[in-house]
Amino acid sequence: MSQLIRKEGKARWVYRCDLCAVTLTAVDRLRILEARNRHVRGNLPHLGKALAEAMEPVVEFVNGIALAAESFGKLLFDPPKNLPHDPILLKDRRKWGGR
Repeated sequence: MSQLIRKEGKARWVYRCDLCAVTLTAVDRLRILEARNRHVRGNLPHLGKALAEAMEPVVEFVNGIALAAESFGKLLFDPPKNLPHDPILLKDRRKWGGR
C-alpha cells in the first residue's frame, strides 16, 4: 500500500494514496494526518482494495497449488491405453503394432 505524506511548500502538506488515486492537502501536518485517517477509516472501497492487494500473493500461491493438483490428478486418473493384457496379442501387428 503506497501512501505518502510530504511537505511541498510553505503551509502546504500533501497526502497521496496511490491505491485510490486520491490527493488531499492541508496547511499543517496535524490536519493532513487527520485527513489521512478519515480517508483510510471512512472509505470502505479503500479497505477492500488494501485487503485485495495484501491477499494477492496468497491467491497466486493457491492457484499454483490448484494447477499442480490438476496435472497430478491427470497422471493418476487418466484411463489406461487400449492395450491387451495377453502378450501374444501384443505381437499381432495388425492391430497393436507388435514388433
